[in-house]
Amino acid sequence: MYAATTHRGVVRAVGSRAPAATPRARLRATLLRHWREAQRCAALNMPTGTVKRGRA
Repeated sequence: MYAATTHRGVVRAVGSRAPAATPRARLRATLLRHWREAQRCAALNMPTGTVKRGRA
């Protein structure tokens, strides 16, 4: 796998098994991650932003 730039300068992974994420999919993943983190913080009764996500 190697990184390649498109004509707009966006770096894309070439040769990976997963297709490159669309901006909409990336936004959805980000919102889900934030929502999950907020739920976890609420369950642990601690402020948001203090719980580590899956990727440390």
